[in-house]
Amino acid sequence: MIQKIVFLGAPSTGKSTLSEVLARRLNTLSVAEYGREYWIEHQVDRRLSPEQLLHIAQIQNQWEDVAETNANRYLFCDTNAFTTWHFACHYHTTPLPELSKLAHASWQRYDLVVLCDNDIPYDDTWERSGDANRSEFQQFLNQYLLAHGISFIKVSGTIESREAQVLSALTSLNTEPQQAAAASC
Repeated sequence: MIQKIVFLGAPSTGKSTLSEVLARRLNTLSVAEYGREYWIEHQVDRRLSPEQLLHIAQIQNQWEDVAETNANRYLFCDTNAFTTWHFACHYHTTPLPELSKLAHASWQRYDLVVLCDNDIPYDDTWERSGDANRSEFQQFLNQYLLAHGISFIKVSGTIESREAQVLSALTSLNTEPQQAAAASC
């Protein structure tokens, strides 16, 4: 059984780096952020349409499903449909209903949710929306997870420190008693 770990956080909080480092360390796969690739190629005036954002979430889920068949014990996911939903809310106020459904269902896809803190320097590249948005997005993510009772760990510090924090959480995850899937006679 593959355990799926998703990394959340505002832009430039180390999600991609951490996902890749852990995948290498544990000899498994990291699923890249499809939205980043898509945005670079298809954005117009730094925006995507609601339909394009839905497409991103759908393809992200497909990438994860395919990677899961080739993963070794763990699958590290750089983002999820919820993140795409959040961008849709930010840029279009109301996301498409199908995207909202994918975002809501996304929490059932992962065994561990990792929120990467914004305590590392902001890498101001052209495809990012600025450090002010980073703080706003980070605050939203933290509040949303808490308000909706979504279990998560928050990692901070250097990449090495974050890696150790995730590895510790994985150890705890794997030592917790597993509940029976169904009662037996």
